[in-house]
Amino acid sequence: MPPERLARLSFSCGRLTVPLDRTRPAAGTLVLQLIRATTGHDLDATRPIVLLVPGGPASSGVDNHAFLVGRLSDRLLAEFDVVGFDPRGVKHSNPIRCEHVKRPATLPDVSTDAGYAAAARVVRTFTEECLTSLGDRASLFGTTAAAADIDAIRAALGQTKLTFVGGSYGAKLGAEYARLYPGAIRAGVLDAPTDPQTSAVVTAEHQVKGFEDSLDEFIAWCLDRSCPRLTDVRAFIAALVAEADRSPIRSGRPQGDEPMRGSEVLDAVASSLYDVDRWPDLAAGLIEADDGDSGTLWDLRDASGNDPDDTTESDGRFVINCTDSGAAPTEAEIRRLAAHFKKSYPTFGVWGTWQLFGCSFWTAPKHTLPVPVAEAAPPLMVIGTIHDPATPYAGAVSMTRVLGNGSTLITWEGFAHAAFTRDPCIDALVDAYLISLSLPSDGTRCAA
Repeated sequence: MPPERLARLSFSCGRLTVPLDRTRPAAGTLVLQLIRATTGHDLDATRPIVLLVPGGPASSGVDNHAFLVGRLSDRLLAEFDVVGFDPRGVKHSNPIRCEHVKRPATLPDVSTDAGYAAAARVVRTFTEECLTSLGDRASLFGTTAAAADIDAIRAALGQTKLTFVGGSYGAKLGAEYARLYPGAIRAGVLDAPTDPQTSAVVTAEHQVKGFEDSLDEFIAWCLDRSCPRLTDVRAFIAALVAEADRSPIRSGRPQGDEPMRGSEVLDAVASSLYDVDRWPDLAAGLIEADDGDSGTLWDLRDASGNDPDDTTESDGRFVINCTDSGAAPTEAEIRRLAAHFKKSYPTFGVWGTWQLFGCSFWTAPKHTLPVPVAEAAPPLMVIGTIHDPATPYAGAVSMTRVLGNGSTLITWEGFAHAAFTRDPCIDALVDAYLISLSLPSDGTRCAA
């Protein structure tokens, strides 16, 4: 954040106690952590706020708040205080903690008997440990419960109607809020949503394909710039992964990283594809790792800003997704899809098969997330990015249609995961909508 911006901002923290289970008052409570940014004035409880709904699921809105606020326009900060929060079960809001079980050093080929057995053993062990740790709380951290918490935040902050921005999973949570509380919304932005009509398995394939497509874009970028030693990027990555599986790559960072395994090389590549600004570092990091230093790839893997040694995010993501999920695929379906992934997606196919297991061994009650029809809500702004590796553009098209309330689809022709605060054209449209409720024409596009 620029020092002059930081000097004008002040931050205050607060907590809000909410029911753990709204259907059973005797179940007790949990505490949500909130953070509020103000600029140029003393804290004023009557001032309008915009709520930033964090992604993930299970990313910390509190830890990332200063960074996100630093990317907002002066125009927006002049009109609103900006509030962030950690949803239930996330980082500072009664975090979910499960016994951590690492993926195998070498990712198994799930399409084979031995590979399926190895992967299933890891996922089953982790799931059982997690369910044991959570006990009867296991089913209480889903998106529907988090949406009810958002309405409690709205009321506690004295907002008759809520103005919010949600990106990635935050868009899913925002859409569920619109379904449940359509009359409590003033304005809402859903940036980079997933397709609300598809199963977790289809969503997993969409994401793997998105990473493959974005890797193609990186390859084209590298060819234009004659990246040293990267004449065949896919072959280079495959060889690096194989080498890291044989002999994990040491890191030169002072943090004392563990040597990097093949699966973590792919984690780093995938993280790099979230933002075109990371591509030069990815090109350099691949070469450095091939020369025996994984430090830059660790930097890229950790680029989300979350502590890689804190497993509460991955644990929370697992529990939230399983609580929201529908029927899990059978073993036969997983193995068939794993073979399809391996054949169709040469770099990320095997890496992506872990998502197919998802909640196969989850036995706690589920609260399957419904399709977010929100006909009574005011029109929202939905943003899709053409070259989004994590939540492909088709998800935004589907979300706009499913809401059924005349919401507007805005398209950014860029290369990144989520568009808001990355492009001045998108930012101007969002600012105008949040401040004056001025929605552009459906189908408006912003060039990269």
